[in-house]
Amino acid sequence: MAVAEICIFPLGTQSPSVGKYLEPVFEVIKKSGLKYMTCPMGTVVEGDIDEILALIKKCHEAIFKTGAQRVVISVRIDERVDKELTIESKLGV
Repeated sequence: MAVAEICIFPLGTQSPSVGKYLEPVFEVIKKSGLKYMTCPMGTVVEGDIDEILALIKKCHEAIFKTGAQRVVISVRIDERVDKELTIESKLGV
């Protein structure tokens, strides 16, 4: 199991407001079936590493379909094989 933080930044837009570019990305994440938590500066997802990497690719494709001319994606992945890793365990809950 892995936990990943995904931050997606559309560039080449006509406005500093990027909500309309990110809405389709949120839909992709919701439909993925992975556990997720939306944060002010990104989204954290929990799941199998292959599922997470596939989700990142789908998010990448979704944001380009909105008309963004350039996209920067920052990803941090934490994966453990010695014990269970969840979003909650990372938060100490």
